[in-house]
Amino acid sequence: MRPFLALAAGLVRAGHEVTLALLDHTGQDWTSFAERDGYRLISIPSVERPPAAEMDAMWRRMLAAGPLRQMDIMFRDAFDLNLEAMIETARRLCAANDLVIGHFLVHPLRAAAQAAGVPMATMTPVSYIVPTAERPPYGVPDLGRWSYPLFWRLGSFVINRVVLRRVNEVRRRFGLPPDRDAIAQSWVADRLNLIAASPVLCPPPGDWGANHVMCGFLDRPVGSAIEPVPAEIEAFLDAGVPPVYLTFGSMMTLSDAYRRETAALLREAVRLAGVRAIIQVPGIDETEGDCLIVSRSPYASVFPRCALVVHHGGAGTTQTALKAGVPALVVAHIADQFFWGAHLAKLGVAAAPLNRRGLTAKTLAKGIRRGLAMSGERSAEFGRALATEDGVKAAVEAIDRTFGCGN
Repeated sequence: MRPFLALAAGLVRAGHEVTLALLDHTGQDWTSFAERDGYRLISIPSVERPPAAEMDAMWRRMLAAGPLRQMDIMFRDAFDLNLEAMIETARRLCAANDLVIGHFLVHPLRAAAQAAGVPMATMTPVSYIVPTAERPPYGVPDLGRWSYPLFWRLGSFVINRVVLRRVNEVRRRFGLPPDRDAIAQSWVADRLNLIAASPVLCPPPGDWGANHVMCGFLDRPVGSAIEPVPAEIEAFLDAGVPPVYLTFGSMMTLSDAYRRETAALLREAVRLAGVRAIIQVPGIDETEGDCLIVSRSPYASVFPRCALVVHHGGAGTTQTALKAGVPALVVAHIADQFFWGAHLAKLGVAAAPLNRRGLTAKTLAKGIRRGLAMSGERSAEFGRALATEDGVKAAVEAIDRTFGCGN
């Protein structure tokens, strides 16, 4: 959600009229963002969420599944159930706008745009889904350049098994010919594909087409005001050595039972690690000695004052932790989080990543100690580099340049 909120605001600042359509299962109200930044907000109607117990069981099945099964579950629960509303919203957007921009997974918007003859740009949060002859897909062994085309074809075959049937059913309804490959066609716009990752972290390969633009992370503009720290957190930060910050972000928006179970695991981990800690768990605000539990906090203001950030590896949290210039530990849950965990460790800015599946307090405590033992020099170096980037500005410039819509 965060990259699109930032891009919408950036396009408004550049003089464009913007409508942002959101499908959000968390129940958060984004109206204040739209009112503050001057764009129109459409909430895509979603089916009623199942009871908390059922949501909890679904989430635990997701965590226990392998990558391919996780992808299938995500499409089923986030897309398939809300497909009709997504198609109708896509039609409306294409009828009312000169250009549409969509997340790479939102294939109904691409079909609607092609059927209506409206130009489209896609946005992807990671670079590893775009094929290249210079490296293999994420998650496979590097056997040398000879193996890269083979692994990319294998990756396409596997992804097509989950994605292509869904994509082509929608395309059929719009009277469009079927796609043959999800990675090469369904996920990437022909004219502009914005890659919302920093070139400092993920240098773009030389064989990408001109339609792939690595603009950097999309967030608040460089130099914008930073949200103040709440008094309770300020007092805790001032009361001792820099704490460890633990947050699983959007992975904690499910049942109350799951949140409290996870909070207990995190509390035990920091006790075993013997550290001061701020733990973020929605719906819980309490203090237990050297452990402060909060529902939320302003990451950009708090992370730089911490010794280590333990997070889930979501693109937005990854960016904010990197900008803070402190070491991290990623506890990956799903999707691209595994990539970010492995990639940050490879760059020397994070400890070896952990998997949320089967995570124990003892294992997490060991990971925390490894993260705290890291030198902060590499993290500080990357933090300074990221602070100079403005991904929103680069994205807006790419949009104006590609589609000739600048003022």
